[in-house]
Amino acid sequence: MTTKQEKKKPEESFEQKIQPKNFDEAMLEFQKLSIAAIKDSKNPYFKNTYASLEEVMDAARQANQFGLYFAQPLQMIALLDQVIQVVQTEITHAPTGEKRTSQCPVRVVDKKNPQAMGSGITYAKRYSLQAAFGLATDDDANEASSPNKKEIKHYKNITPVKKEMF
Repeated sequence: MTTKQEKKKPEESFEQKIQPKNFDEAMLEFQKLSIAAIKDSKNPYFKNTYASLEEVMDAARQANQFGLYFAQPLQMIALLDQVIQVVQTEITHAPTGEKRTSQCPVRVVDKKNPQAMGSGITYAKRYSLQAAFGLATDDDANEASSPNKKEIKHYKNITPVKKEMF
């Protein structure tokens, strides 16, 4: 005699459990993770460390689990009497199509030097993406993965600054 086995439902993955309804909810869920881009590169000229574009992109891709993805096309915009190249950072909430866009100018001293132009584009992409996702940078990979995250401070009853004060 054979018995009928019950079919088990596959366990829901993390991505299936949290399904934000809109862009803002998705960004909120992403920011709750407190993702930081690790400073993985060294600048010998300034003797400092920074998060590479690859590291910032990896950190930003963590938002994919909430339906957010990004693109960074280069654009040319007219500003007064000149044309400026900008990196346009677009974040899209795939389920709804909601989109947020920001632009960061590509700053280069020697525009005829392709190496300088490439560096300027990379710089603009890195900082524009960090700003768009609210990514901090962290000095130590171990610190970023530590369960002892810094406590978030909440401020109440802050008096707004009056315009006349400036």
